[in-house]
Amino acid sequence: MPTYPLLCDVRRTESTVDLLSSLHRSEPGFAPYLLTAWSPELTAQDTVALPYLALLLDEPIALRKPRTGHAAARRLTWHCAIRNTTGVEVDDDAWFELTREVLDVTGIEPDGDPSACRWVAMRNQADGLDIVATVIRQDGRWARLHHDAYDARATCMHFVYDHGLTQTR
Repeated sequence: MPTYPLLCDVRRTESTVDLLSSLHRSEPGFAPYLLTAWSPELTAQDTVALPYLALLLDEPIALRKPRTGHAAARRLTWHCAIRNTTGVEVDDDAWFELTREVLDVTGIEPDGDPSACRWVAMRNQADGLDIVATVIRQDGRWARLHHDAYDARATCMHFVYDHGLTQTR
């Protein structure tokens, strides 16, 4: 069975607040923090209450029915968990770069799209990154997420190659 330098798992869930709460629990000796988000007003230095952050993320879902006349379905929270198994430390600038690439290729936030989905990237482990997004865009439409898990994994493999990450564990 092959081993992958960056493990990438994409899933969907129903509750943004529950997912954020579970992700905010960190490994001992590591303080979880917000790496980046869809809004420039949410910075890594800000302390944001998780229920409020979930409310901000879910706002396009709440506005979907009045805008479109269609109620939102279940499992509207998208989660991409990426774990570094190489033992080589990846700094925040590189995690930020990977976040942008994954968001673009999966359709969560294609480059230059002002109505894209809302998302946050959180660090809760020294060797990992979690990206959480809602799949309803800010204009009320569904994000185009065809092959999102495959595309996210391929982006991680390109990132490993581009950054020369090699297996050391």
